[in-house]
Amino acid sequence: MPDQIPRRAFPCNECPVRCDNADNPRSKFPAERWESLEATVDQSLGLNQPLFGCHKGTPGDADEDLICAGWLASFGWESIRVRLAVHYGSLDPAALTPGKGWPALYADWDEMAEAQLWRPGDPDSHLPANMCGVRQSGEVDA
Repeated sequence: MPDQIPRRAFPCNECPVRCDNADNPRSKFPAERWESLEATVDQSLGLNQPLFGCHKGTPGDADEDLICAGWLASFGWESIRVRLAVHYGSLDPAALTPGKGWPALYADWDEMAEAQLWRPGDPDSHLPANMCGVRQSGEVDA
């Protein structure tokens, strides 16, 4: 059996794909971030299409760099890389549908991005400093 692609098995409590997180400030990202994340559903990128990592993970860490479970279930089928992983047995096709007992997930990318859009004045402590421009403390990020 091929190695399995590391992924979350259930949408985390801060998952922006969860509809019940529309009021969760830790699920929100600035417009620029949503624009870059949109590449994860842009099929024209082919094999260069990035995957949507769980924002609670640690990029580059083999144990913590995990694909977002919510993204896989709602948007994973839009990724050629995901479809190839299923074809070659390194991703269970069940990951492409919500599991039993899962919260409702956004099915429309634009609707999700709008609902989860961080706006100036929203809490920003969860965002990297370079994503906000100006922290609520009034400090300008370099």
